[in-house]
Amino acid sequence: MSDTPIIPDISHQEPDDDDVNDENNGKNQIKPTETRRNLLSTLSSRNTKSVTRSPSPSPHSPSPGPPDRALNQKFHIAALTGNLTVLQELVTKAHLPIDCRDKENSTALLLACARGHYLCAEYLLSNSADPNARRITGASPLYFAASYHHTRIVELLLNKYKAIVDLSTFDGSTPLHVACERGFADIVKLLIESQANLNAKMNDGTTGIMLACQNGQLSIVQMLISAGQCNLTMKRLDGITPIFLVVQHGHETIFDYIIENVENIKETIDLAREDGATPLFKACQKGYESLVNKLLKFKPNLELLKNGESCLHAATMFNHASIVRMLLENGANPLLNNWEGMTAVDLAKEAQIQDILDLLMKALAPKLSEHARQYLLHKSTRRSDADFDLNIIEHEEKDEWKLYKSLKSAAELERLEEVIEQTPIIPDLPNAKGKQTGNSRQKTSSRPHRYHATAQK
Repeated sequence: MSDTPIIPDISHQEPDDDDVNDENNGKNQIKPTETRRNLLSTLSSRNTKSVTRSPSPSPHSPSPGPPDRALNQKFHIAALTGNLTVLQELVTKAHLPIDCRDKENSTALLLACARGHYLCAEYLLSNSADPNARRITGASPLYFAASYHHTRIVELLLNKYKAIVDLSTFDGSTPLHVACERGFADIVKLLIESQANLNAKMNDGTTGIMLACQNGQLSIVQMLISAGQCNLTMKRLDGITPIFLVVQHGHETIFDYIIENVENIKETIDLAREDGATPLFKACQKGYESLVNKLLKFKPNLELLKNGESCLHAATMFNHASIVRMLLENGANPLLNNWEGMTAVDLAKEAQIQDILDLLMKALAPKLSEHARQYLLHKSTRRSDADFDLNIIEHEEKDEWKLYKSLKSAAELERLEEVIEQTPIIPDLPNAKGKQTGNSRQKTSSRPHRYHATAQK
């Protein structure tokens, strides 16, 4: 967010040479200019009490001319430090414009609100200070007061001076965003009562409830949902939803509250981030066992995701055996290939995670023969190995495992298992008399073998 809570320094332009005191005379007064005389005339006409300009004012008398940079700086420092007496003196005696600006476009009210000086803010507002003045970043007095948890000032700005409740900074952040992010429930309540837009988006699509979910602000999530206007299906530009943020950061109490109090929450349970990761995928990756168990009740996607992995791949890669067990019990496929052609079995073998490998092989016991399971335990289905042309193995030594390497999916292993067991990989060659040599098998392959055909020619 813009204007993170750092009170800006007061910075003004250096005075021009003709506005600097004559150092040789050792005097402190500023030389009058034609511009200042014109401004004085304008100011005098606006005030009921005219200002008399003496030709040689005393150094202790208030400046009778229009505001200058030195007085502006003094005015802003008084607001920043909470010096109400100086503020009053500069306004009433020096007739300083109430909304004079510094280089960052800050007014005295902005600075008083940022530092929480209630009496100064109240005085400035009562003297017509603009409650919606904005810094160069777009931050308003209300945004500053909300950022620093100055509740009384927020209430003053909203209830008495009707500050614009949804005035945002340059990045789209409103007072509600910053209050939700930092957990200021009392300020969020005031903003809701003042009809703040609960679904206002920052430039990247972030809403107030997303920030509350991300930072574990349960009371604020409850408040926003109870208001009845929060949209939990809204996404950030990267596809992230409030539920995704809750799961990503492991805020289970917020998850429980949402699923119990939001209708049709199932619609958001499986919404994926732009890279394809779902809330369940993230919970499997992080190892949030309890959240995984609760998410599985909504029958989320256990197949291959847009990111090229499945939830079972994630749990295996990050060594979460208990989550692997839950996924298998809910129908996850141990033979599902990721985009690299790797199954969960392959990942467990490579990482030497024996407990997970045992779980996966146990789950495969009803589906594959011992012959097939032994293959899985010793051979990889990584795509770089699996994308194999059968013709390139014709002249190799006999090896029943080589045909497996031609499989593009481990799922084919189950379908072709019986055929593979009964079919010779390389048939015995005929001798000169056309008889089979060696211990030839009774049943030959029904598929013409290129090497065999070449030998017969």
